[in-house]
Amino acid sequence: MSAAEAVRVTVAGAAHVFADTAIDRRAAAVSGMIDPAFLTEAGWDPQRRVLSFAPEHPLLGRPVCRAAGCLTTAPAASRICASCRRRLTEHGLGEHEITALSLLGRPRSGRGPDACAVDGCAREWESARSALCSTHAEQRRALLDVGVEEFLTHRATRPLPPLTPCAVAACTRQRRHPDGLYCAAHQQRLRAARTRDPQLDETRWQETESAIGRGGEVSLRGLSPLAVAELLVGLQQRCRINAVKTDEAVLRAFCNDLRRQQATSITDYATAADRGLEFTGLVNCLIGHARRALSSPETEVAQDEWNLALFGHHGTVSFTGISQTWLREAAKRWAADDLPKRSVRPGRRTSAGLAVRHHIGCLARLSESLRMREDRGEHPTVLGRADMEAFLHRLAYLESVGQISGDARIRACREVRAVLTRTRAMGLTRPGELAAGLGKDFAITVGDAPTEPEPGEPNRDLPPEIMQQLCAHLDELTSAEMRTAVELAIDTGRRPEEICELDFDCLTRDDDGQPVLIYDNHKANRPARRLPISNQTADVIVTQQQRVRARYPNTPVGELKLLPTDRRNPGGRRAITGFSLAFAHRTWVDRMPVLYTVDGIEYDTHKIVLYAYRHSYAQRHADAGVPVEVLRELMSHRKLETTSGYYRVGETRRREAIDRVSTMRS
Repeated sequence: MSAAEAVRVTVAGAAHVFADTAIDRRAAAVSGMIDPAFLTEAGWDPQRRVLSFAPEHPLLGRPVCRAAGCLTTAPAASRICASCRRRLTEHGLGEHEITALSLLGRPRSGRGPDACAVDGCAREWESARSALCSTHAEQRRALLDVGVEEFLTHRATRPLPPLTPCAVAACTRQRRHPDGLYCAAHQQRLRAARTRDPQLDETRWQETESAIGRGGEVSLRGLSPLAVAELLVGLQQRCRINAVKTDEAVLRAFCNDLRRQQATSITDYATAADRGLEFTGLVNCLIGHARRALSSPETEVAQDEWNLALFGHHGTVSFTGISQTWLREAAKRWAADDLPKRSVRPGRRTSAGLAVRHHIGCLARLSESLRMREDRGEHPTVLGRADMEAFLHRLAYLESVGQISGDARIRACREVRAVLTRTRAMGLTRPGELAAGLGKDFAITVGDAPTEPEPGEPNRDLPPEIMQQLCAHLDELTSAEMRTAVELAIDTGRRPEEICELDFDCLTRDDDGQPVLIYDNHKANRPARRLPISNQTADVIVTQQQRVRARYPNTPVGELKLLPTDRRNPGGRRAITGFSLAFAHRTWVDRMPVLYTVDGIEYDTHKIVLYAYRHSYAQRHADAGVPVEVLRELMSHRKLETTSGYYRVGETRRREAIDRVSTMRS
């Protein structure tokens, strides 16, 4: 296949993105990941390379003026643009009488020039007032200023072909005159630029100058094909995965910056320090999706920093803290082997990324210790027990000076041992492998790690009087979702993430008609667990269901969440997060007056965390005499030992047991 044929094949595979421009294989490959349906939804024009967002789009739309026939952007709370506000004043009308305004003279597609009013004329008008292109406006004036309507029907009026596009690469407008280079707006901008800089490079100015803003439109003209494809695929993923609303003005500013920097790829873009959070958030999101567009686990494992999204998880993990080549590559092999074994929750963050990062951080400490050797630990064949002892001594020293905790020291020993053991099990120490010759004595044994402290008797439940005081302040939770979540946590003892992820139809009935909660135990991977609940708790759920259904009437019930978040959630399919629930709960607790125990002592509110409700649930049932095997089922534990860590046997029950045995002996 010739080079020319390769280009034709490449362009044909990206025809829904690029009309007729020759592009390289990388741009074509990225284009192949863009859904034509999304481009239609976003109003993409392959010929003009312009996005035209529909105002009603939930994520890409914009607020338009409420006046009939006006499509001007109106971000103010009144939803009235400045022009229509002036029209209201001229007619002596108030904002509430906006519907009384008459229709505009001619319907417009938005800000900027529209087509000339002459039927069939392909040129743009020179002003909204005349509604005629400059040539037809001159002809009308030559006819002694006849009215526009009369001119449109005059026998001498003929449609004209379009003028050449403006010489500014980003511009979507036509040139003002056949013998000119620019549209009227860019001609004025050029004059101003020359005034500021008499030595202006006009060719460079044509390449980098931004387009004339038009409501609902974002011009991608003047950008490289690769940057265009990356922007579109990033916007697609931002809408479909992140479900984030995109401000067209912010996206337009990003495109203008890319054009000024003449960036071949958006991954080469350098963000200015003075940019705001909304801008940097959009840029980071689009760049992140662009980088993942052609990446895969197979390509990512060769990098020293991994994007865990390619492995089904969240966040990143860096191996750059490990300087020894053999240890760094062994760490990568271990991580690639470990990640598939960890559970994934679609649309939710898991602890997998944190766990892998922690293991790699512990290996970085080992690497730091090995760098103290003369050969900096680069040769695994010469490493032995003395080197591992040096690492263990370093951990003990770091704990003694308070740089790490005792728990961190124990975990470092445990996790380095796990990685080295797995490295040997995968055969990486065999001849010819990356850690060939690593001695068996370069290892951490079970006896090398300090003894873990024995946990004390469970005492994380909240006293009954504190629970009563908390329930008395539930009305101070202003968010209906957060109040429902806290009530369910108190009543059911479920983990915070289990409460957050409840489906809309989580309430059912048993054979006796009693209410049952259906929830997923994500921690133990036990979906669709059934928990008997009280009628009072069921009423809380029913009320919330009614509230959610009224808020999202068009979303199928099977896709709704019981506790939908108010961010990035146009359809009610995304639930509140454990982080947002914990934040709202802490804010609520901190605003309470002082809480007192039964002895009149001020209670430490830092102990009032969401997980304390789970311990309190277990303790209530234990105090009520519920057998431990039944409590295990209520807590959804696999082992009795786990359940026993959630409650303590109270003094009353201990005394009852002693008295019962004494009675039997007598």
